[in-house]
Amino acid sequence: MKNLYRFLAIIVGLVFIASGLVKVDDPTGTAIKFEEYFHVFADDVSGTIGFLESFFLFLADWSMPMSILFSSFELVLGVALVIGFKEKFSLRATLALLLFFGLLTFYSAWFNKVTDCGCFGDAIKFTPWGSFTKDLVLLVLLLGAMAFKPKKTITQYGMYGGSYTVKKAAPAWKSMIMIIASAFALGTCYYALNHLPPVDFRPYKIGANIQKMMSPEVPCESVYYMEKDGEEKMFTNYPTDPSWKFVRMEITNEEECKSLIPDYYISNAEGEDFTALTTNAKRLLVIVQNVSEIEKEEVESVRQMLRSMEGTIETMVITSDANNFEQFMHDSKWNVPFYYADATVLLAMVRANPGILLIDNGTILGKWHHNDIPTDDEISQLLN
Repeated sequence: MKNLYRFLAIIVGLVFIASGLVKVDDPTGTAIKFEEYFHVFADDVSGTIGFLESFFLFLADWSMPMSILFSSFELVLGVALVIGFKEKFSLRATLALLLFFGLLTFYSAWFNKVTDCGCFGDAIKFTPWGSFTKDLVLLVLLLGAMAFKPKKTITQYGMYGGSYTVKKAAPAWKSMIMIIASAFALGTCYYALNHLPPVDFRPYKIGANIQKMMSPEVPCESVYYMEKDGEEKMFTNYPTDPSWKFVRMEITNEEECKSLIPDYYISNAEGEDFTALTTNAKRLLVIVQNVSEIEKEEVESVRQMLRSMEGTIETMVITSDANNFEQFMHDSKWNVPFYYADATVLLAMVRANPGILLIDNGTILGKWHHNDIPTDDEISQLLN
């Protein structure tokens, strides 16, 4: 029984560790998912239960702190299950988390609200029902572990007879591992937010080519439904017989033939397409998601970088903030052209505001957080 209990606990723990590692690597991505869930819940109760709507909107404003806490706790809890630390508490806490996330994923699947739970960040994508099934399997394994868990107690006898039960204390090495795991989880979150995620699971990773990602990896395959004399028939090739009337067309490999970045589009204020500017030459891109969240020191650091790169490489600013951005450019003295893109795209490109990307004919050579502004030498070495 003990071996079976440990086996089941370790399996659940390893899954939690893997999921937690991906989340602490990119707490911004997890915060986005939390915010998405809370806004969905707020919309669903809007006009019916007012205090719940306000509560969910309040939680949405705290998505980032919740992301850091939940992500770190998930990783630490996984470690606790694997090494057998505070087993009773660890099992109950894991049960609570699985029930919580199980309800979320079931809600998403049943009502088709949030199409990706973000359980493993951007490393592994799950469908809504796939996410719920994963949680259900983990719940069954956990309940099995709880059922087979042996009691770890020591019976001691008193000086004057009688006996009492004493719980066995956790070994010092287990406590040390838990401290290290907690420090690692919180430290990784801190690093990811103040620099960039240590491991980039987004499509816009260093070495990726934007132009290639805009094109489908495999050709789309279609079938045609035609009708003649009241009979409907499917064709893999469009029939040349004019007596067949077109009914509808379906793509049979729709998921496979989608491009990795179908929404990548760069435009000017009038909506004209300037996407090719980022795929046909060497460019230094400054990504600005929200002007109101940029500090003066960050503005000055970017301005100095842009001035130092004059005549070396063409630079441009891409933003999703359409509110008086021209005035911001004037005030910041960033004397370079600026263009617009979708906010989701820019957040996927770089988890920083502002962030910097170096691109050579669509291939991403480097990306930096505003706390790690690249020097002229860094950029020159990457370009050569």
